[in-house]
Amino acid sequence: MIFSTTGRLLGVTALGLTLAVSACGSPERPPPDASETPHGYVEGAEELAEAQPAIAYATRGGRRLGLLDLASAAEKDIALSVPAAGVTEDGRFVYVDDGDRTLEIVDGGVWTVDHADHVHYYRAPSRSVGTLSLDAPIRTIAGFGTHTTVGTADGKVTVLDRRALETGTISELATIDSSSSTPLAVPYAGQLLVAVGDDPRRPADRIVAMDAKGRPTGALEAPCAAPRGWAVLRGGVVIACEDEVVRVKLAGDDLTATVLTSPRTPVSAGRFGYRPRSNEAAVADRSGIWSVNAAKATLRYVPVAGRELVAAASPADASTVLALDTSDRLISLDLETGRILAERPLRATGVTLDVDRAYLTDPEARVVHEIDYRDRLRTARTLKVADRPDLMVEVGR
Repeated sequence: MIFSTTGRLLGVTALGLTLAVSACGSPERPPPDASETPHGYVEGAEELAEAQPAIAYATRGGRRLGLLDLASAAEKDIALSVPAAGVTEDGRFVYVDDGDRTLEIVDGGVWTVDHADHVHYYRAPSRSVGTLSLDAPIRTIAGFGTHTTVGTADGKVTVLDRRALETGTISELATIDSSSSTPLAVPYAGQLLVAVGDDPRRPADRIVAMDAKGRPTGALEAPCAAPRGWAVLRGGVVIACEDEVVRVKLAGDDLTATVLTSPRTPVSAGRFGYRPRSNEAAVADRSGIWSVNAAKATLRYVPVAGRELVAAASPADASTVLALDTSDRLISLDLETGRILAERPLRATGVTLDVDRAYLTDPEARVVHEIDYRDRLRTARTLKVADRPDLMVEVGR
């Protein structure tokens, strides 16, 4: 089922553009003359030939964010003003919440800009941007392109100017009332895909395109009961709903929504795991995995017999998917049959992927495992870190 747009997009950003031309920098160094500005120039940042990924990690309840440079294995600290209860990333920024109403935003200092046909890699000083206090407990965080949104338990969504974050400033643009108990707004194509309803005591029942002030743009409305996980992929945004997954795509200047009925319901409320700049993402419940392809608008469910799963991630090779199970094993499965292709015992709390490797943390041993997921889950490196990596994300990927 396809729901076409009813309006045109205003102020559209390029698909996949994580960052444009503003970034933290020194006011004493003016940018080059416009006629001389090289393509990809970002004030205050160093452009590099390769990605500069880093693992950002924290001990639960700790006030330190560790940044482990994956190229050099060097580590640096960012002091936190909140005790860490959860961490989220958007490619550049790390959002550390205290498990309640306070959010600290840290600039990881490394990021990638995807122009689809080519990619730019940047590095700048890492630092804490500051903290944000909300009126209710934090439930969702979504950052992409020009906006970051923070959803809270009262059904409200606070919209931040993500480009202001690049300059070291937290700037609130609006607060959106979703009229539901589902506080979710996914930034995409210069707009926000907001979960809305008609009863603040019940979950949202549809996705509506809005501008940064929370005003419906008329660009899109699609059914989605009880929205939960989401991912921004090259082929569009995927949003998991109770009985389906909605794929929202920018086609020219229009947004379209395709509803992908799930072969198994309800769809897991877990996080999608995916490789950056890809079209595939995966999410697991205890007995199987949903795999979605944004470009092809396809959704499948792969049952996994004899295992209890805790997380899944897609290498985006159209044939395999990775998962962690409750017996501390990383497994690679065939997408068609669910057959286990490879497995490795690894005590880990989560998994993240980049274009070459998977990373898993073992808090007890204070290590990060680097796994070559293309070579039968071979351990490429075991990296020691200074503190327990209870909470972990990857930036710069």
